[in-house]
Amino acid sequence: MAGEMYCDMDDNVFNLVDIEFRDGSLYFKAEDDDYLESDDFHKLEEPKHAILRNVDNRVVMKKSGMDIAVLESMTDHEIQANASQTTFIIQAYKETVPTALAVAILVKNKNQIYSLSCQNKEVQFKEGAVPNYIAAARSDYIFYQKKVIGHNKMQFESSLYRGYFLACKKERGYFKLVLKEGCEGVDELKMFSVHFCSVSI
Repeated sequence: MAGEMYCDMDDNVFNLVDIEFRDGSLYFKAEDDDYLESDDFHKLEEPKHAILRNVDNRVVMKKSGMDIAVLESMTDHEIQANASQTTFIIQAYKETVPTALAVAILVKNKNQIYSLSCQNKEVQFKEGAVPNYIAAARSDYIFYQKKVIGHNKMQFESSLYRGYFLACKKERGYFKLVLKEGCEGVDELKMFSVHFCSVSI
């Protein structure tokens, strides 16, 4: 018959040997799954620059001479004067198995790039840029940027520690960026506004 096409189904079939329910998702393990594409992250388009603020309008900034991020009340002039500490680089990544918008958060200070990490559930900057390719399903550098329903705010969930979010915490007299456990939803400590800008640093 004209136009008839034959498809050998055996070429498109693999045998499942295990099923696992993890973080609200169903994962299938296939026989000979070495031939299947694994979860990983690839850099997307050029990064964007942004100012991050919490709900009290405090600006997130890299503490000068330290590896921590603090939040301070600042005027627009002060933000611009401290652009190397207040203007963050938001680098988006493509995930093999999409979960949400995967991003890395970096800052360029004194000609050095620092990447925000949550290794061991400690939020700190590490010297160096994140790689173009991360051969893992989770990374201490990757956060899922998610819109808070009903609010013009964002949350940043750790890809390494699912259920933990970047949050603002008062500690020793100053406000600091930490990793806080909790479900998605309205928690003002975990909510941030992202103001994209064209500032070159």
